[in-house]
Amino acid sequence: MKLILVEGLPGSGKSTTARYIALQSERNRNKTELFHESAFQHPIFLQNPISNHMEWMELYISNWNKFLNDQKDNESTIVMESALFQSPILHLLHMDIDREIIVQLIENIYSRLTDINCSLVYLYQDDPMVGINRMMKTRGDRLWLNNKYEQYKDEPYYVNRGQRSPDLHLDFLFEYATIARSAYSRCSLNSLAIENTNWDWSKYHSSILDYFGWIHKPDPVVPLSELQKFIGIYRNEEMNFDINIEVKDGQLRIFGDHHLKSKDTNRFYLDNISIVVNFVRSHSGDFNELIIEEKDLVGNQRDEGTRFVRVL
Repeated sequence: MKLILVEGLPGSGKSTTARYIALQSERNRNKTELFHESAFQHPIFLQNPISNHMEWMELYISNWNKFLNDQKDNESTIVMESALFQSPILHLLHMDIDREIIVQLIENIYSRLTDINCSLVYLYQDDPMVGINRMMKTRGDRLWLNNKYEQYKDEPYYVNRGQRSPDLHLDFLFEYATIARSAYSRCSLNSLAIENTNWDWSKYHSSILDYFGWIHKPDPVVPLSELQKFIGIYRNEEMNFDINIEVKDGQLRIFGDHHLKSKDTNRFYLDNISIVVNFVRSHSGDFNELIIEEKDLVGNQRDEGTRFVRVL
């Protein structure tokens, strides 16, 4: 097994970077598996809330041990985001425990990864508030901040500070970034650190390709005339759920304004969510069905995928 971990602040581009790495690995002829943070039945993340930090850490390490044992004979490249820094820091910082304990837990995970082929790609900003403010702006600005505060205000971190205001969540994120930088400074893994304040993804992708020794292979170009064949409303009766596929500005869109990018001529992906859409061609040559292939928390939780039939 080759394991590639992708970390950074929420909103720093982790999910998009993990997808890019997985695609380029696959296109460079490596059998590859991707675990977005939104993946269903994630092998590392804990499924049930746990309020005791000692119990949480014990179970988290247990999940890592089981995952590494289960994968020891796997010849795939596995790309995973948020399992080394984000999940431990978010959960344990909410519990407001000693920050050194959080860093030591991450070091504990390092010790389990040093004997395998493991790399860390770490996205950061010299001034964390640049990334925090950018994420805020793209996710709804003050409305997003207020919603996050309401979601977490009863956690010890907020209670212990008097639940002052939604801006307390900005303090939380800044402290997250500080802990992550401390954990990275003690990293014992092969690593690539990318300072992405300028949001220059062409440059960052080149650094990633150089680091792994891969050749860039772009998404295939699917003509607009072919994209238009996928337009329609597709329904899954069991879920009582419709998916609307549109073409806007020459791009295939799903869930309103999410850009479906081409994996091949009739399979498309979202780069920041764990979803791959396979449009199924019928005997007549039309596309009357789609299958959500990648297991995620919302669209598909089945190994065989979830099928939607065109109704319009």
